[in-house]
Amino acid sequence: MPIKVPNDLPAVDILTKENVFVMTDNRAMTQDIRPLHILILNLMPTKIATETQLTRLLGNTPLQVELELLHTASHKSHVTSQEHMIAFYKTFDEIRENYYDGMVVTGAPIETMPFEEVDYWEEFCRILDWTRTHVHSTLYLCWGAQAALYHFYGIEKHLLPKKLAGVYRHWLNYKKGMLFRGFDDEFYVPHSRATTVYAEDIERVPELKILSTSDEAGVFAVKSENDREIYIMGHSEYDEDTLALEYERDLKAGGCPDVPEHYYPNDDPSQRPIVRWRSCANLFYSNWLNYFVYQSTPYDIRQIREEDLPAFTGCESALTVAKFGGITLNDAEGFRRVKEIVEKDPARRYVVVSAPGEVPGTGIRMTDLLLGATGSAKKFNENMDLIQAQFQGIIDGLGVSFDLAGEMEEIRRVYKSGVAGGHYVASRGEYLCGKILAAWLGYDFVDARDTMVFGYDGQPDSKKTLSRTRAILADHARAVIPGFYGAFENRVITTFPRGGSDITGALVAEAVGADLYEKWTDVPGVLMADPKMVERPLSVPVITYAELREMSLTGSEVMHEDTVLPVQEAGIPMNIRSAFQPDLPGTVILDRADQYKTLLQISGISARSGYAGISIAMPRLSAHREIREKISGILTRAKLKLFKEISSVDALDIVVEEAGLRGRQDELLEALREAAPEAQVRLLDGLSVLAVVGREFADSPAVAAKVLDALDKARISIRFLDHAPGRISMTLGIDRKDQEEAVNVVYRAFSRMVMQ
Repeated sequence: MPIKVPNDLPAVDILTKENVFVMTDNRAMTQDIRPLHILILNLMPTKIATETQLTRLLGNTPLQVELELLHTASHKSHVTSQEHMIAFYKTFDEIRENYYDGMVVTGAPIETMPFEEVDYWEEFCRILDWTRTHVHSTLYLCWGAQAALYHFYGIEKHLLPKKLAGVYRHWLNYKKGMLFRGFDDEFYVPHSRATTVYAEDIERVPELKILSTSDEAGVFAVKSENDREIYIMGHSEYDEDTLALEYERDLKAGGCPDVPEHYYPNDDPSQRPIVRWRSCANLFYSNWLNYFVYQSTPYDIRQIREEDLPAFTGCESALTVAKFGGITLNDAEGFRRVKEIVEKDPARRYVVVSAPGEVPGTGIRMTDLLLGATGSAKKFNENMDLIQAQFQGIIDGLGVSFDLAGEMEEIRRVYKSGVAGGHYVASRGEYLCGKILAAWLGYDFVDARDTMVFGYDGQPDSKKTLSRTRAILADHARAVIPGFYGAFENRVITTFPRGGSDITGALVAEAVGADLYEKWTDVPGVLMADPKMVERPLSVPVITYAELREMSLTGSEVMHEDTVLPVQEAGIPMNIRSAFQPDLPGTVILDRADQYKTLLQISGISARSGYAGISIAMPRLSAHREIREKISGILTRAKLKLFKEISSVDALDIVVEEAGLRGRQDELLEALREAAPEAQVRLLDGLSVLAVVGREFADSPAVAAKVLDALDKARISIRFLDHAPGRISMTLGIDRKDQEEAVNVVYRAFSRMVMQ
């Protein structure tokens, strides 16, 4: 995509000659694309050179970027012409009411001067404070980074023994972050400065994290805890000759500058410099724009339609593990669809598969047929014939060469020999599906029996699994791995619980160090509400792993947290997508989603019936330890399934599954009243639990207020409420009869702006 710049900006001619796609104001008027609005506060005296360098890097992205240039009104440029400044630059007063997706604050050649003595310091500080309310993400460079760290956190700069000038080797202190995604273990960056900041000063600030350092150049990259401020001490944006021009300038001025280090071949200034930082610079700025700036939300929210809900586009991947659910592989057409998806992105090198879904003519899933095949010899043969027919139909439909008869004969032989049991039979759906898909794709087949290791306690051995999978897949550039099963050390096959193919996929992704784990199914992502209650609910573009856990705990039909734990711990984003609508971006699951600003404010609404509430109230109940212990003992002995406990000074409210109370209500109430004779004990049955999940709950009281307002307007009574400080969910008890209406009114409250 192009970068949009003002008409006649000198950078246009320079970058056009370099084949950088630059679009002027006039042409941009014909484009129907929402660009990212980026502001550059250019403090360098050589403004044209700096704006060209930054324009070059900001233009190297699939996103359309619109630049504005800012200068400080309290300082007059003596190097750049006033005609240029008037034509292309704005003052702070002219832009202070605007909002920007991103901002770059450059360095300035005034490192040795105390901050407070800089003639534009007061104005500069006002701009810094303004960024925190008007800019989504700000990138501070060199002196700009030192000045911002001093202003926001009181971190002092320190004079170096001599000027730091050259190109230095760096490494990553934190490898899981998105800012340096795709970087090598070592990379190079130019530096040119006389001062530095100390790592120990930064480490004392909890809100800051050091991302990258250099043995020679010190701290290079720092970010704020909320990812909205990034501080860079070097100059990735430098041209090939920038350090050379600075060196020659200092020589002509009569100084004795050191030759820039690691810059010229053999440190010989007569030779052409070696450029070792260009690829890192392009990747760094692309990562910043994609992961920390990008948001496709129009400023006027009233114009948003359902199809305008912004997708998260920050999942660039060089290595993807793609897992396909059984419903996507039910027939030959499904296999063709999967092949088209896999071949569309060469990063999809490892594919994990479930068994095909429902067996035609039976109304039964293949895995259930396999599980039911071990009851008798007759049932075994009948079910195997049905399964063989389904796979043969797939093979014939694809025209692929595969000896199904031989494979089925071997399965029958092994099972009838008695050396393998029901787990072996149950796993053959995935096994055969994986083998056929590998033949169809031209990929290697890697048997999960060789990679997924179980201990003799029946639990997966993650450590051995990761080690073995990593070693085996190192010899396979592209492979299909069946999900759902593995083996003990003696190679006897066993299976995961249901959903085991997801666990297999997540373990493979962790083992190979994937950039992305994709789950392809029949839904376009995580739905905001149950489609059985809400007509055509939106799919949520971005959700965090923490939100996913909350939604699972409250009954929403999303993936169980155990199935994604490996990728979560490895910091690998997960993308849930529809194989039937592969052009849709689906839902991306991340550890943190601060850089993605959702319009919806919440991530999901779920409701489930079958609960009852036990309310015990008496003055200062919390102080009566012995009564609390008696109550706890009664509930424990009753073996009730506890869903939630909400306590206050004078009351204890307990929510349990209603099924455990049937026929025992009077007995339980009598026991509780005996334990707390002064308390008022009540039983509320026929309850449903309404859960609303969203990361904005923790920071915005308005989100909770919006939920309560929607229910109040619908005259839906709230029987209990749990919304602790800092939580990302809100749980409410409502009457069962109000369940569906409650889900719909809350859904509409958070989606109506989108649905206009």
